[in-house]
Amino acid sequence: MLVADGKIAMSDAEWQQFSTATFAPWVPRSPAEFDAMCALGSARHLAENTGGHGFMHALAAEGMAFGANGEVNFPIDKRRMAYVKAHGCWPSEEQLCDFEAALGAPQRAGLRLVK
Repeated sequence: MLVADGKIAMSDAEWQQFSTATFAPWVPRSPAEFDAMCALGSARHLAENTGGHGFMHALAAEGMAFGANGEVNFPIDKRRMAYVKAHGCWPSEEQLCDFEAALGAPQRAGLRLVK
């Protein structure tokens, strides 16, 4: 997903993932519209208890909204969703690191110089 001059552009695959997660009827055009669709999708998941796990789907939809400083949180972070499945709440960075360490998951690779 790209955000430029207050407008959003997303690929077909991203649109499919977003519309499935939020029940969005069209591609959002601005960050405000994107956040509104995330909030509505979250509310619908809670109201319908989607798949018997509505609260987890609601957390995922809320987690996709733009951050306080305009940070893009979409596409969905699969590492955080694994934590949500296990604990039922959205993790902080510390909680996520502890969770991954307990699973023995390899740490994310950093950048390295390749010659």
